[in-house]
Amino acid sequence: MDDLAEVYPDLNVPGCAPNDVYSQAEKKDFDTRVAMEVQKATLAMKIEMTEKISEAKIEMEEMDKKFLEAKEEAKEDKEAMERKLSEAKRDMEEIIADKVKKGIQAYIESLGINLDANLKSKQVPDNSLEDCQQSLSHVPAVQTKKINHQIKSRDNLYLAGILLEVS
Repeated sequence: MDDLAEVYPDLNVPGCAPNDVYSQAEKKDFDTRVAMEVQKATLAMKIEMTEKISEAKIEMEEMDKKFLEAKEEAKEDKEAMERKLSEAKRDMEEIIADKVKKGIQAYIESLGINLDANLKSKQVPDNSLEDCQQSLSHVPAVQTKKINHQIKSRDNLYLAGILLEVS
């Protein structure tokens, strides 16, 4: 043991017996082995964490890809819905125009006005408002004023024009 103390003088701790040199060398060897094991474990954990980070990045890329696909699909769905709404709006406008036409036609017929004479020629004269007013000459004065007032209003004139064009 004393030989060991001579070989490893740095292990001699003041105030220790010479046989402590052996236990100190053993402790140093143990500490070195522990340090190497800690390094191995740390390296293994680093490798494992690097692999997990790599896998997480791949998953994130896949999720981003799925998100972009879902976003594109939602955009296509929105465009399809807008097309359907536009078609429905056009259909409703046609239905409304048809009902308005029928309503105006029924109203004019209820007043005893015959539009078939003007429609047989398939031409609407430029003075169609005057013709309508002249054809109303047989209607009592109160009703004539009411019709003149309604025909002069912009919407009814427009609708009367639609009635004449469509019929």
